[in-house]
Amino acid sequence: MNPADWIDTAAVPPRSLPAAVGVALAYLAEALGHPVYAHWTLARVKRRYGSLAEAKAAQPAMLKLLLAHDGAVEYWERGRLRTVPADEAPSPETVLARLLHTHRRRFRPAASSGKEAAAPAAAKAAGLVAANPWLVTHSPAEHAWLTRAGRFAQPHAATNTLGAADDAQALALFLRDRAGRSPHTLRAYGAELRRLMRWCSARQLGPLSDLTRQQLLAYRHALQHGERGAEAAPPPVGNLSEATRTRALAVERSKSVTPESSWNPHRI
Repeated sequence: MNPADWIDTAAVPPRSLPAAVGVALAYLAEALGHPVYAHWTLARVKRRYGSLAEAKAAQPAMLKLLLAHDGAVEYWERGRLRTVPADEAPSPETVLARLLHTHRRRFRPAASSGKEAAAPAAAKAAGLVAANPWLVTHSPAEHAWLTRAGRFAQPHAATNTLGAADDAQALALFLRDRAGRSPHTLRAYGAELRRLMRWCSARQLGPLSDLTRQQLLAYRHALQHGERGAEAAPPPVGNLSEATRTRALAVERSKSVTPESSWNPHRI
């Protein structure tokens, strides 16, 4: 089996398991909070514990096996850690497969995970675009500007939990969460998004899912201090009302997370 074909759906964002079986088992041990597989020899015991006396106090059953066999294996099965001679233990691949089956609600094959998680989200995002007045009534130039996906967009369906295919769909989800059913709040956030888009266009930046953290920090600086000689610079935050200031910084912060976060570079 190839562990990289499996997705940890509980990770944020969901991620593929490491490709190597041993590394994947170590990942599962950390994710599940208990040991899952370890092959022991007397040499490894000495490196781990420093002395046989310490090893006997920590793991008496394992050390007893090592005194009679060349190796011993600890592996997780049916809710507990078992210790057996190495020649009687299941292979690492078998242990990994059993664990993935036991925790099948969390760990899923990439193909099925992508279909189950991304398809409904993509349909919802597309429907929100069609139903969102701000996204429907923007100009043709803005439409062309938004219907793109930058380098930080997540192209893989299995790990794109937001289900947004382009910036317009991501914006629709952001506006739904922020504005709810209020047309006034929707227009206000739309104005702040246009403010950011104008700032990007003046500097030949974009799309939104292409912005780096440094570029977003530059926009925050422009919001807070203004920029002389820049026609499309936003007015300083200090010159804005409290509500407008809050919305402007919320739009900027919604994009200020790491690029690895599965259509969450802007959290929309």
